Amino acid sequence: MALNAIMTPRSKLITTQGDATLASLRAVFSQARFQHVPVVDGVDKVIGIVSIKDYFKELSPIMDAASDQTIGLFMRTRKVHQVMVSPVITVTPDTSLRVAAGMLIEHNISCLLITDSQQHLLGLLSWKDIVKTALLAKPANKA
Repeated sequence: MALNAIMTPRSKLITTQGDATLASLRAVFSQARFQHVPVVDGVDKVIGIVSIKDYFKELSPIMDAASDQTIGLFMRTRKVHQVMVSPVITVTPDTSLRVAAGMLIEHNISCLLITDSQQHLLGLLSWKDIVKTALLAKPANKA
């Protein structure tokens, strides 16, 4: 099965850029139904990825001890490139589903970005997409 048949296509993804603030990232996570946000440059090439887990991990040390004003300043001055994961593990649309699933397990990650040969973002494949595909698959007829 082709990955582009089960991935979330680029047109449905919300992305951010490395120089965006954590405050803008909060808005992205609150409006998106995704747990991961691809980080792209000005020509839509993948430069990183940030998860909601990365976001909260960055905020957690200051949340209990800092004032609302300090937290707001931190959110407006801290940049996405400071918390994103880079380099990102990517695959092309012709990667087999079995290989993609194996990569998720091998690297202990929950999604892969699908890119073309120049690293332009084409979509995102999560472990949930793979499980959903497996659950909806029709069983093979046994003769």
